[in-house]
Amino acid sequence: MGIIDNVKDIAELIKKYNNVELNRKIIDLRDEIFELRENNLKLKEENKISEKIVFEKPYYWLKDGLKKDGPYCQKCYDDNKKLIRLQEMRDFPGCWKCSVCKCDFTDSSYKPNNFDSVHNGGSSMSS
Repeated sequence: MGIIDNVKDIAELIKKYNNVELNRKIIDLRDEIFELRENNLKLKEENKISEKIVFEKPYYWLKDGLKKDGPYCQKCYDDNKKLIRLQEMRDFPGCWKCSVCKCDFTDSSYKPNNFDSVHNGGSSMSS
């Protein structure tokens, strides 16, 4: 029997005795338990991500064994712990853009002469 079941059982017993104040306290307790469980699940998920995320300049990757997923925006993850997948600029290999913060990232395959013609004012981060 879990904590939620125990709280439900206690609430049913209290109803039998018509103690409204105590019943309200039990409902508040149940709501707090749900909130704590939700926060706990969120923290567990964040912990799983932090165990898999790897920074390889200029962006982040999720690594699981030999599998590699990404790249993800450095700024969005560092500022907000949000994994935002970068989009490679189709006509400019090695140039990646974040659709959320608008940062540009370049890797070793990027050719600088192409970048100047497409740069639209977003901040630029390069390796």
